[in-house]
Amino acid sequence: MSLFSRSSGSARSSRRSRRDGAPLADRLDALARAADALAPVAPGGDVSAAQEVVGRIDRRRALSAEHTVVGLFGATGSGKSSLLNALVGQEVTRAAVRRPTTSAPVAAVFGGAGSDPLLDWLEVEDRHHLPGDSGLVLLDLPDLDSVELGNRAIAERLTGLVDVLVWVTDPQKYADAVLHQDFVQPFAGHDAVTVLVLNQIDRIRSAEREGVLASLEQLARRDGLERAPVLGVSAETGEGIEPLRDLLTEVARGREAVASRHRADVRAAAESLRSAADPAGLPARSAEAQVSELVDDLAVAARVEPVASAVGGSYRHRAAGRVGWPPVRWLRRFRADPLARLGLGRERADEQVHRSSLPEADPATRARAAGGVRRFADAASAGGTDPWRAAIRAAARSREEELPDALDQAVAGADLRSRETSWWWPVLDVLQWLALLTAVVGLGWLAANAALAFAGIPPLPLPMLEGLWIPVPLPTALIVLGLAAGLLLGLLGTALAALAAAARTRRARRLLRERVAEVADSLVVREVDEELRLAAGAATDLALAHGE
Repeated sequence: MSLFSRSSGSARSSRRSRRDGAPLADRLDALARAADALAPVAPGGDVSAAQEVVGRIDRRRALSAEHTVVGLFGATGSGKSSLLNALVGQEVTRAAVRRPTTSAPVAAVFGGAGSDPLLDWLEVEDRHHLPGDSGLVLLDLPDLDSVELGNRAIAERLTGLVDVLVWVTDPQKYADAVLHQDFVQPFAGHDAVTVLVLNQIDRIRSAEREGVLASLEQLARRDGLERAPVLGVSAETGEGIEPLRDLLTEVARGREAVASRHRADVRAAAESLRSAADPAGLPARSAEAQVSELVDDLAVAARVEPVASAVGGSYRHRAAGRVGWPPVRWLRRFRADPLARLGLGRERADEQVHRSSLPEADPATRARAAGGVRRFADAASAGGTDPWRAAIRAAARSREEELPDALDQAVAGADLRSRETSWWWPVLDVLQWLALLTAVVGLGWLAANAALAFAGIPPLPLPMLEGLWIPVPLPTALIVLGLAAGLLLGLLGTALAALAAAARTRRARRLLRERVAEVADSLVVREVDEELRLAAGAATDLALAHGE
């Protein structure tokens, strides 16, 4: 509700409280936090403007709370100086042909005690202290369309400092685009502290005045001032001066204009930040499914599957050296351990392998990792505005250069149990040697008999195994039994090694993926989640600053 409403004080206070939400101090703190959070995201001008609003309001609140500063703004010839003189009832600022343009602010102060620090801050040197205790400070300001850039700069600066804005125009310029586009429209939403005054109304024929005022009101509503009053006055004849004076005096006595102006400024700054980089629409943190997809992509870059397969291959390779048929075990020496080929699994108690010998990632693999990071950032920022999506992408890639080494370290430092054995290895090893010994005994027996026969010496007795299809000499049976047992034990060992290797492959895959997930979390996910946390906090602060 506008301060210029004529409704009762209690009803006005109740409705204003519901509309404005949290106390001004809380909203101001929220705006400051939001500006800090958006500093790396939003355009610098919008952030600086919001921070300037915070600083300006802090400074104004530290100055006189007993005075309400009303600025009279308008174009050349609108009669601001004459209007000020008419409002105060005496000439405090010259309004004549000799000086048609005000070049420096002029203040008329009703109740001067404590006003000097405030006027010093406003940089108003020309001060006129008048009888009264309302605390009203009227400022006659340089023209908004002055050809003197310094004069216009003064007026523009004070639009952001005064407590109440009075836009003064005349019948010839009330629809001027410069006034509306450059000055009135930027203060849309400041209804509570804005008045539009059509001066020199005596120059309009009585029958046409109502239509001109209606036209100005329509322009004001189009500018975003939905409830700001529109008054017609004549500084020359005094028409409408008394109602305007009463209105401004009432506002000053109410002591609400300063806070209303500040609330409007905070709301406008919050809207500006939202327009520049709205943090709403983003999740509070990245989703588990998104993180899982990122880990999938980084696992490819870390060569998790080849390493996991090498763990299983290494187990089979070492198992063959313990449970394979002894006469051919030496052949495995011509094949390198799969893990050793990757530079893994060679650590000793006093030495830690710090880097694997995995081949350098090919372009496709590197693209998979980079693409995974990009897809993760895009998924995590879905629903956000472009500035925040760009910020989240930058956060996701902020440590991208560390990824290759970190992934390599994750693989090289994993406990792959590369020296681990199984309980059944020595059992099958003993059985293999017993089978081989059995075959050797039978073969040696036959060889000894052949040698004895060649030397003409009676051979060793050859017991026969009866009960078979045909009788079989015991040495021959020993040879067949030894060879068959060795073959069966070899097949059993190969099958057991394959099953155990598959289990170790799954374990290695799970372990390596967990370590890749830790890298993803520390170098990518945490950075993105921190940005999402900042966005969530900024969204909450902007809502609070806006009065929602």
